[in-house]
Amino acid sequence: MKVMLVDDEPLALQFLESQLHSIGDFIIVGAYDSARGLTEKIIEQQPELLFLDIKIGAVNGVELASTIQEVKPDLPIVFVTGFHEYAVQAFEVNALDYIMKPIQRDRLIKTIQRLQQDEITESASKAPIQIMCMPTLQFIQNNVSIPVQWRTSKAKEVFCYLLHHAGKPVRKDVLIEEFWGETELAKSTTQLYSTIYVIRKTLAASLPSISLSSKDQCYQLHVGDTKIDVEEWQKQLHQLLPLQQDTLPSYQALLRQYNGDYFATEGYGWAETKQRYVQELWYKTAAQVGKCLEELQMMEEALSLYFTMQAKFPYITHSYHRILHLCDALGESGEVVNQYERLEIMLAEEYGVNPDSEVTEWYESWRLQHM
Repeated sequence: MKVMLVDDEPLALQFLESQLHSIGDFIIVGAYDSARGLTEKIIEQQPELLFLDIKIGAVNGVELASTIQEVKPDLPIVFVTGFHEYAVQAFEVNALDYIMKPIQRDRLIKTIQRLQQDEITESASKAPIQIMCMPTLQFIQNNVSIPVQWRTSKAKEVFCYLLHHAGKPVRKDVLIEEFWGETELAKSTTQLYSTIYVIRKTLAASLPSISLSSKDQCYQLHVGDTKIDVEEWQKQLHQLLPLQQDTLPSYQALLRQYNGDYFATEGYGWAETKQRYVQELWYKTAAQVGKCLEELQMMEEALSLYFTMQAKFPYITHSYHRILHLCDALGESGEVVNQYERLEIMLAEEYGVNPDSEVTEWYESWRLQHM
């Protein structure tokens, strides 16, 4: 780490330098007993830490620190002094620490540890946020969930609706119609403004990288570099190379990333169209992967996938048909019977119909041979 020292007592400079060398790998890029030209020296040497005496001759170190922070606001400053009364002033300029002379080695170590902890915290706070919508709204940073307290369920839903249209303007009258359509206009407008206020306060408190702007009777949610899981999932799917043996693992990994349906936990009616669209993408892709697995004679993996498809989408007959044939191929007669009976029950309860004649004829033929 590059360090600069400023103290009008030469012996104090030498002592501080020796103490720093005794506790770590520090590069002293400047040790000065005068404040003359200090700002220019900082710009030139680019130190990563500055030790600054509170009084350097006639110069007030606190005032000097304020000037330095104007040109290099991210430079951590540690004040070194023999005067207690300057402590409050020192922290008013957001100093990293305030050390009394004579400097004790243990106290200096604590200062360096504080700097390192601040750097870790700052790095963590700058880590990208992921917004999860599948199956519920969640915010993730550094693989840890960010706790977000929504004052009202309405504020949360309006936020989700704006997130649904992230990066696009949403008219105020559309929001009023969607969420307060049965309320008189004056009251619904007030409720909208109150809800937007709550959303903005929530974002400022917990998610400062996400913002909400207002222009031309519209609101627009800005997520910046924040990744939204449903959008990322679709993007990755469209970027996949054609399905074949060498690309198969990528397809399988993407299918496993599907953690649940879009806003399924919340049950928002306005999200259903997109929810069905993403469901169909997953199922269509899964069916292609299943077919590829069968063609590669990876029957057990194919069967496992079809069972997953059946569990996620129990009212689609395709998975039942494929499970029937694969269980037959694998000699699992009991499961063939079980699956056909499940298919019959599902179709009768959900659609009031019987299995397709082709499936029924296949099953009856199979029974004659195996039962």
